[in-house]
Amino acid sequence: MEMSSFAKQSSLVFTFLLFLIQMVVLGQTPKATPWTPSHTPDGQPDVQGFWEATVGGTYDLTDPRRGGGRLGELLNEHKGIARAKKPSRIVDPPDGKVPYLPWAAAKQQDIAAHVDEPTKQEYVDPQARCLPDGVPRNLFWTGFQITQTPGYVFIVYEQNHTYRVIPLDGRPHVPSNIKLWMGDSRGHWEGNTLVVDVTNINSKSRLDNVGNFATDAVHVVERFTFSDAKTIKYEAVIDDPAVYTQTWKIAAVIVRSHQREKNYEYWEETCHEGERNVEQMLRLNDSAKADTVKQKQ
Repeated sequence: MEMSSFAKQSSLVFTFLLFLIQMVVLGQTPKATPWTPSHTPDGQPDVQGFWEATVGGTYDLTDPRRGGGRLGELLNEHKGIARAKKPSRIVDPPDGKVPYLPWAAAKQQDIAAHVDEPTKQEYVDPQARCLPDGVPRNLFWTGFQITQTPGYVFIVYEQNHTYRVIPLDGRPHVPSNIKLWMGDSRGHWEGNTLVVDVTNINSKSRLDNVGNFATDAVHVVERFTFSDAKTIKYEAVIDDPAVYTQTWKIAAVIVRSHQREKNYEYWEETCHEGERNVEQMLRLNDSAKADTVKQKQ
């Protein structure tokens, strides 16, 4: 007598559940099937399109959020209302802090203490003058577009007029005496992971608004792992013995954007070096103080 359809399905379900139980007992989990992307004519995984970090903003590496909401934070701080911190972008060291040498930690803390009321040029974030953010900060400040041609990956950022050209042919970096706002990138593919080696960063920008920084000797190794068609698992290892006691790593999840806008194009931003964001920032801080005084009267 043939087994009924229901009995067959029940048997398959039982077999699958038994398999899962065995995997759990043995301390194993089924291996996920790697994403198989389409490829460009030169064999690269085709990852072209628009992308943005799921947690944006570059106010603070250790407490990610956008600086645009800083006025509200200042108003609440003056009222004694604390905000809940977000998880640090730093995943190594485990404490989520930049592993500074003592002199470097003191410098960063000084900038952080004066970032809302800058009295010296060094307290003013270069981003407030619309200068390039550098690597890796620019990935979190704005959305970006990836395009590919034979032997190259290009990253074009939506804000601050920045872009990166990443050759894949193994050429050496430019001479060490040449320093660039966005550094000098050299990449290669390891399966679905784009590995990018970045040197020659001039470090005239910061890693975030509150003064986390590196010198122009910093070395960054990025890994863009495309886990599926819509997701990048991003990691960057940062090394600068002049500033840090050890290398450290940041991590983030980046996803596709503008998928429903077939004809979307990046707009031409008018931010320029003469931008007056600093003056506006100071006025906003004065307004926050004035508001607090009124409430106490």
